[in-house]
Amino acid sequence: MTAAAIMIVMGLGHLALSAGSLASGHRSADARPRASRIALRGADLIWAGAGWMIAIAALILATGLAWMAAVVALVVSTVATVLLAARARLAAISGFVLTAAAIALAVLLDGSAVDADAPLARALAGSAQADALAPSAVVVAIAALVFLGPTSNALVRAVVAAARRTDEPSDPPPSPSTAWRVLRRDKEIAVVRKAEPATTVSGFRGGRIVGPLERVLVFASLLAGMPVVIAGLVAAKGVVRFPEISADRSGGTKAEEFLVGTLCSFLLASLAVLTVVARPQ
Repeated sequence: MTAAAIMIVMGLGHLALSAGSLASGHRSADARPRASRIALRGADLIWAGAGWMIAIAALILATGLAWMAAVVALVVSTVATVLLAARARLAAISGFVLTAAAIALAVLLDGSAVDADAPLARALAGSAQADALAPSAVVVAIAALVFLGPTSNALVRAVVAAARRTDEPSDPPPSPSTAWRVLRRDKEIAVVRKAEPATTVSGFRGGRIVGPLERVLVFASLLAGMPVVIAGLVAAKGVVRFPEISADRSGGTKAEEFLVGTLCSFLLASLAVLTVVARPQ
């Protein structure tokens, strides 16, 4: 139950952060682009703390979660979120590693299940689907779905941003000349400049939606034993990303960014599958 608790606490904390950022965005008069990192300042910390406390209280009251497991989930969620919000590259990567290692170790070391006298267990025992709905399975499924949303988005963005800052060159390459001088008898009479196309920034943030859907699809495919779906998903992502990757012929960083983000996303989905497969019966 410790692994599921970590996933639920982190998931609800990041959902609260997302709700807080949306609320502050509606209140602000100027629309500013969101940063790639999560924020933990002032009201944001209050939103995250409220999400953590609600998750801990709900788990203890509904499942009979042990206090030690609750403390571990709260500490891991707090430290990992603070690391993900830090500016340092090593801190962001450490937040990802801490989250993945804590979930994996909790799955391997903790075999506790939902208390048989807990309200959730009694409610499911009296339902028509009591044989199919084991309390631990329900909690783990909820934990996986909550964790694969904004929390996993923040984890993947932190690693990709850290890798991007590492690969950035210290001196940017010089841009090619886009102006021509018109000379007459060695005298400059005019300068013709190439018109630069206007750059438009799209307001559509598809990655925030595609990422969770991708991880849920990988999660369901692994549980159903259908790896061919994952292969098709990778092929579809490659087709969608091909124009962006092919346009970056000189550096090749877009292909590496695509690979890092995909592998991190799949790793988080695999951790969620691990919690389901290794749950106590």
